[in-house]
Amino acid sequence: MKSFFFSVSIVLVSIISISSSGQRKPTLFSPGQLKEDLNYLRQLITTVHVNPNSELSPAQYDQLFNDIAVSLQDSASATDFLKKVRPVIAYLSDEHAQINLKPELLDARYSSDAYYLPFTLKKEGNNYLIDQCLGAVAARYSGQTIRSIDGVMVDKLVQACALSTTGFPFQRTVAALRQFGYLYPWASPTLNNSFTIRTTAGKTIELPGVSRKDWETWLASQSGVGNCTERLSYTRYGHIGYINACSFDVKATGKYSLDSIKAQIDHLFKQVQTDGVTKLVIDVSHNEGGSTGVGDYLISYVYHQPYLDYQVNWKRSDEYLKLLRSWGFDNAAYAGAPVGKVLHFPSEQVVPEQVPYPFKGKTFVVIGRPTFSSAMNFATLIKDNHMATLIGQTPVNGHPTGFGEMFYTNLPHTQIFVRFGVKEHIRPAGKMANNQLRPDILLTDKQMVDVNTLLQQLK
Repeated sequence: MKSFFFSVSIVLVSIISISSSGQRKPTLFSPGQLKEDLNYLRQLITTVHVNPNSELSPAQYDQLFNDIAVSLQDSASATDFLKKVRPVIAYLSDEHAQINLKPELLDARYSSDAYYLPFTLKKEGNNYLIDQCLGAVAARYSGQTIRSIDGVMVDKLVQACALSTTGFPFQRTVAALRQFGYLYPWASPTLNNSFTIRTTAGKTIELPGVSRKDWETWLASQSGVGNCTERLSYTRYGHIGYINACSFDVKATGKYSLDSIKAQIDHLFKQVQTDGVTKLVIDVSHNEGGSTGVGDYLISYVYHQPYLDYQVNWKRSDEYLKLLRSWGFDNAAYAGAPVGKVLHFPSEQVVPEQVPYPFKGKTFVVIGRPTFSSAMNFATLIKDNHMATLIGQTPVNGHPTGFGEMFYTNLPHTQIFVRFGVKEHIRPAGKMANNQLRPDILLTDKQMVDVNTLLQQLK
């Protein structure tokens, strides 16, 4: 069964009213409504997700849901409820999962007020240091080792921030440190627009907060996604050809449809053949995925023998069958299976497409910390089938075995958006205790800094 990853967008119904002061006033939901949403979420986790017990046992999940239910004694907004239930999705170890509200549905205070800490964290040993800062005020304290914020120990706050994200445990911790100030309002028991920070040396630091917009602007500046003006581009460096595959994202039609991108790949490899390069580098080190069809087509150009694809486990549920049919798809084997059964599909042998300008030299694939989703799928197929040499750094955003093919819905009352996988994609080499994709040639940050420095490793 061919594996694939894809993302979806959904339009949520607004439930926000406007107060007399002009600010959005959140709708409050009764304890009964909140418990109905919680029970629906419990049902989805139990019956739809392909493997909900990657981290928690069924008994531990029951305890988590029961504890949340006990806490629902008063009416609350969708935002306050979301704060309580985010850990339910975090514990799935599903890096494609989501649980959120559209920004316009969040309580106004989360969108407009300065409730966000202006820094990221770095961990050294057992210590947490202020790392990158938003604004000059916070920057004066970069490098300070901190003990607590507003009386709460920083390690507890990092753990709570991690449970406000998704993915595998290590992945969540990395995200909690890198986005600490952004996630802080979801981890803190109270909301404040100024913060009292105690250092391990006993010093007290008072810092003003920043807004959600400030954080999102800063995060966008760090991502590098805006530099991907073309999905794929080619440059010749002497006898080495370099293809920057910065995204596998495709659209239904137009310049970035799958057919258009395939035509672009044909054009690039025609130039590769014309240039007569003997080595080819395909760089997915900053590629956060899109369509596996793009990666599969690239493989057809650099590898010309049959290869093994991913194994797949697929959970049968009526909820996903209904969603599948709403898209106009059906699968007789899936529809005929008993509800709750996990269908297993072993690795299939894939025959690469016939392409007009196949490359027959030596290929290197560059991976990096941001490599994710279908770009991770592509690099894993390369590694497990020994198609090319992997160089670069071990990805932290993605893992070679993980969940995909998304079920999504909204909770009936709060309209919280929930998304998670109904398939488990297992790398061709099988499950491994250390679920990471390690390069054959490990590069330092300095060696990854630009193309010329990177290519020096191949000469």
